[in-house]
This record gives sequence, structure tokens and C-alpha cells, in this order.
Amino acid sequence: MVEIAAYASQWEEQVKQLKVRAEQQAFTVSDIALALQEIKPNELPHVVLHEEQVVGFFLLDAAYHRSYSFCPNTGWGIRSLLIDQRFQGQGIAKKALQQLPQFVKRHYQGVEQLMLTVNCRNVAAYSCYLKSGFVDTKELYLGGPVGPQHIMRCLV
Repeated sequence: MVEIAAYASQWEEQVKQLKVRAEQQAFTVSDIALALQEIKPNELPHVVLHEEQVVGFFLLDAAYHRSYSFCPNTGWGIRSLLIDQRFQGQGIAKKALQQLPQFVKRHYQGVEQLMLTVNCRNVAAYSCYLKSGFVDTKELYLGGPVGPQHIMRCLV
């Protein structure tokens, strides 16, 4: 069973152990321990659980629209999404992403859509987002650290 939960300190050690494959490191947070220390008030950390074990992590950014003009005021961003390399390829990310709109609707009022960017070279992640209900806006974000990124959205 795959679940999404708000991050809690009880999961800190498991979260710090999460790793992606070497070829994926350019596309996501590289030092999760440091990322946990640098979370801003508008960034809400969450975990992905599989059979009650932490297998993934992501941030919901309530102020995404302040940083990215393509995001409407009623949109939140998904950032730093990763699934541990040991659990990739099992459909866990897809199941979590499919649950995310209802999770957000249930826990956060006023959010109408979720936005994210995915590097154009990260074909596996792009495909996963499409299969999970996200739509490519057909626009590119050119301010990414490792090249152009597809802008994607999902209604809540």
C-alpha cells in the first residue's frame, strides 16, 4: 500500500537514507539532510510510504507562484520529489502522485492546481507524471540549473 503523509520527525532517519541513482542526482535534491535543515516556512515536507516504510520525499511549496510566473495564485508547487532507488520501477511514484490531488484537497484549502517542472532529459520522470494525471502545458521553464524543463500541472 502506498500512502502520502506530512513529514514528522519520527521519519527523519529514514528520509536521510533516501538515495536516487547517480544519473538522477542532477534532477533532484542531492543532500536530503541539508534540504531538511533549509526548509522555508512555505515549504511543507511530505513522505511517501510503502507498507509503512519511508520510500520517498517531496515538498509542497505554498509560495510557488511567487517564484514562478507560470504558476497561478491558487497553485502550489511540487519540488524535490524523489523515490529511493531501491523502490523505483514499482509504480510507487505513480500511485503517490495519483493520490496527491485528493490529499491536497483534504488537507489544504484553496489549492486548485499542482505545478511542477521536470527536466527535458529526465524522460522517466516525465513519463511518470503524464501517467499520473499531470498535463504538459507545452511551455518550457528555462531557468533550471541543468537545462530546460517541461512545465506540468494537475488540477486538484
